[in-house]
Amino acid sequence: MKKVIIGTLLLASSFAVNAKDYGAAGCGLGSIWFDGQSGLGPHVMAATTNGLYGTQTFAMSSGTLGCDVNSPINANYAALYLQGNMDNVASAIATGHGEALVALADAFKVGKEDRQLFSSTLHDNFSQIYSSSTVTSGQVYSSMIDILSNNKTLAKYAA
Repeated sequence: MKKVIIGTLLLASSFAVNAKDYGAAGCGLGSIWFDGQSGLGPHVMAATTNGLYGTQTFAMSSGTLGCDVNSPINANYAALYLQGNMDNVASAIATGHGEALVALADAFKVGKEDRQLFSSTLHDNFSQIYSSSTVTSGQVYSSMIDILSNNKTLAKYAA
């Protein structure tokens, strides 16, 4: 029994070095097993594995399996805002101004000094952001992150 415990601890501690954001599934053994995969299926399987085996709680307590309890908890307000406001945001970006664009800037935590640049940059890239009539909020968010990342001043808001 001691060998199993020691082996498990050694294996778990080897994952502690590479702490990172595992997305919706969170950290834990399931996230390690499904690392690099995307889509609903892998996220559900990773979260289920983390929950069934109790590895997420163990990993948070021990700082292993990619868990870093010293980093801040960050809600992705911009992605959440987009989910319920796609049409309003599209209209605001198309015109370059409006309450929805102000709220989006708030959700991205854009500083007052960068608001005008944020609005004009999204406006100038409207066709890339809203590339089709069937675009999803996730695709819109991803496009926005790409656009912000490519701007020296706005890249800090894409992180």
